[in-house]
Amino acid sequence: MRPVVSEIALEYRDVFVVAKLDVNDNPEKTEEYHIRGTPTYILFYKGSVIRTIIGAMPKDRLVNRILEGLTTVIEPPLAQEQTDSE
Repeated sequence: MRPVVSEIALEYRDVFVVAKLDVNDNPEKTEEYHIRGTPTYILFYKGSVIRTIIGAMPKDRLVNRILEGLTTVIEPPLAQEQTDSE
């Protein structure tokens, strides 16, 4: 999954930040976030976990799951425009 995650990080660099944590070097974080298998992807927004994605999957599916997670905390642009114009 490393090459896929690297591609996603590059393609979406203006949308979100991708960071990597080696679970073997960071057992306290592994325990804190209840990581039981790899790969595990944890989405954060303003310091809080908004979604955990577990397991290898095709790039398009992973991107969709990430973007779905982001829509739980970020309003779509159209909704923001309607609010601003009222």
